[in-house]
Amino acid sequence: MTTAAAAGFVALTLWLGNWQVNRAQEKRERQTLFEARMNDNPVQLTGTVPGAEALLYRRVRARGKWLTGRQFFIDNRIRNGRAGFHVITPMQVAQGPGVLLVNRGWIARDAGYPRPPGVAAPEGAAAVAGIATRPPARFLELSPQAVTGDVWQNLSIERYGSHTGLPLLPVVVLADTPGDGLAGVSETPDAGIAKHVEYAFTWFALATTAFVLWVVLNLKRARP
Repeated sequence: MTTAAAAGFVALTLWLGNWQVNRAQEKRERQTLFEARMNDNPVQLTGTVPGAEALLYRRVRARGKWLTGRQFFIDNRIRNGRAGFHVITPMQVAQGPGVLLVNRGWIARDAGYPRPPGVAAPEGAAAVAGIATRPPARFLELSPQAVTGDVWQNLSIERYGSHTGLPLLPVVVLADTPGDGLAGVSETPDAGIAKHVEYAFTWFALATTAFVLWVVLNLKRARP
């Protein structure tokens, strides 16, 4: 194993290990907040919201109009062991300029994949109730092609706002009532914490193994 290859492998595995540790910590913090706010009174959203933190994991309501032509899909969302899409439809909120992203539910992949199944976007007046959430701050993307038409690898409010120019509110609402043909999406912040810790341990162990092998091989070469 050359020094350059060993250094690159160790750096990569350490980065992956730290990413898993950070995701586990993020989920612990979100779970604490989730449990504290689930019983709070619902908040009526208007077209302006100062920040996400005050709304995160609160029950919210909003009225407005669906932006039918802006519906998009988040790929590789797993439900009961099956891969599918989350269906996201923007809503122009009444009483202000803001646009709210609404997660209307999950649908399984079909034979047309990587294209999403046909899901009709709602039209006209909108009234939504659900849980205000924020997409994960840390995520991995499987390819540099993070957006393909109306299909996204991950949901980032900031990235989608920049991509579309829409004045987005800083939260995504998980709709209590899913769209026709869709399964409801719920928030479970603590899901997968143990797996993140397990994967972090695995990556750190690989980094350690690679470093030890590099040391041993180089000591053997150095002997006369």
